[in-house]
Amino acid sequence: MDVKFKYQDPAPVEKIYIEQVFAEVPGGGMISNPAFSAPASTAVGEDSNGKLKLIKGYKVVEAAASGATTIKIEKGSGIVKGDVLATGKKGVACTAVDTTTSPDYDVVTISMGVALKAGQVLYQAKEASADAAQPIYAPKYVIGNRVPANEGDFPVRLLNGANLRKETAMVAPELVEMMKSIALV
Repeated sequence: MDVKFKYQDPAPVEKIYIEQVFAEVPGGGMISNPAFSAPASTAVGEDSNGKLKLIKGYKVVEAAASGATTIKIEKGSGIVKGDVLATGKKGVACTAVDTTTSPDYDVVTISMGVALKAGQVLYQAKEASADAAQPIYAPKYVIGNRVPANEGDFPVRLLNGANLRKETAMVAPELVEMMKSIALV
């Protein structure tokens, strides 16, 4: 008997981002051609044309002191030179990104001026500011499914009421505070 069995490695385990969903937009929506892949729990806002756009979340891999000139950001954030990273009301532009140092993180050249904790999520801001940073788009929803990069407009579940797992969610606490029915648990 010839079985022709082939071993295939199992798919990597997907992290759990969402604990509970209790409200979502019927039929979901379309994310306008994202240039980076985004996991479930990424924030979404509308641009000036009313199109849904992802708001990048940058997860800090290793704690950084307030005087640090580089920080380590988890791979997959879509960070590029010129992005403005923010925490609280402070936003600073990224001047360089090294993607070759590690398969787990990108080294980002930035002078945040505040201490950052490992696991903290920074958000994408409109512009650099010492005390008035705002998200690039006003957050309205979080997505309920993974979105691949560069595959055109992509259909998503739009959650407007959910409990997100704080250890894995790719949304900054500042954005969660702006959405009434989204919570980090």
